[in-house]
Amino acid sequence: MSIVAIGAVIVAYIGYGLLTAQSTLGCDFLAYFNASVNWAHHRPIYDLSVASTGTCGIYQYPPPFVMLAIPFSVFGFDMGNGLWIAFLLACWGIGTAILPVRPTTRIIILLVGAVGWPLLYGVRLGTVAPILYVLFALAWRNLERPVWLGASVAIGAMVKLQPGLIAVWLLVRRDWRALAAAAVVGAVIAGIAAVVGLFDWLGLLTLLRSLSNAVDIPVNMAIGATLRSLGMDLELARTIQTVNTIVILAIVVVTGIRLPRTAGFLVAVVASQLISPIVWAHYAVILLLPVAWLLDRGQWWAILIPLVHLWVLLPFAPNWTYAVAFHATLIGLIVVGWRDGREAEEPTSAAVLAANEPAA
Repeated sequence: MSIVAIGAVIVAYIGYGLLTAQSTLGCDFLAYFNASVNWAHHRPIYDLSVASTGTCGIYQYPPPFVMLAIPFSVFGFDMGNGLWIAFLLACWGIGTAILPVRPTTRIIILLVGAVGWPLLYGVRLGTVAPILYVLFALAWRNLERPVWLGASVAIGAMVKLQPGLIAVWLLVRRDWRALAAAAVVGAVIAGIAAVVGLFDWLGLLTLLRSLSNAVDIPVNMAIGATLRSLGMDLELARTIQTVNTIVILAIVVVTGIRLPRTAGFLVAVVASQLISPIVWAHYAVILLLPVAWLLDRGQWWAILIPLVHLWVLLPFAPNWTYAVAFHATLIGLIVVGWRDGREAEEPTSAAVLAANEPAA
């Protein structure tokens, strides 16, 4: 397929998807817009009366993120939302372009991402998933550059808290320079935000603690909510979700120690989404990163992960397929990463044995 044909498919899918959006268009951007307006009028950016998630217009992100939303919000909601959508698509395109994989793999990821529901739905809503996508891609491309790596992690955590889990991976790897860079960049961003009046971290924590009944939300794709939607007892589903959080954290620690650098990083990326008790469908955009790595290593089965959630298959893909996709990706990364690590060790061991053999 030529580049022109691929471009035509992408434009057609995304364009039609945006034109057919109804009440969901700009749902998340409304939250950023409201926070920007509240900040401009010296009002709290967090609504602490909210007790459940999933409602349009509720700001649930770190205080500094408002600084990114303000330039779009000054144009008003409608124009600001249009500019925000263009910004998100640019993040996705740039993120795919800088993936450290073969050009053919990038084209595949570009195409399956464009025709997939997670990207289209996320852009419709105005979610931060494409922003995290480009930041994770930048971090992956700069795994051997501590300053870039740390800065990417810090900015990601200022967009949404979950990417902060990558700092655990850096800690396990004893990557002190990247951790220091993350701390400095994070402190600078938080400091600038505080100077302009965006410092209500306590409000964010209070809001997040008050959000309850996530397991009961039908469109929540987290493992606990998925099992609950399949008929599991509510308390058991909540217990499994709690156990899942602990297990995911343990996986990040163990794979950070045992797996090669790239595989361990991508495990942490997937884990940063899975560790949350709330996983929306658009989070699956992040899976394009590990899928690209797996495809680049000849693991062609991985293409099934994004193909399951093509927009045209939306009526036939039950919600539980998202939990399966996330966990299958995690398992695939661990298995392939472990195998690559073993294969890398074998030549080294053979060389050591040969060096220790007495000369004939």
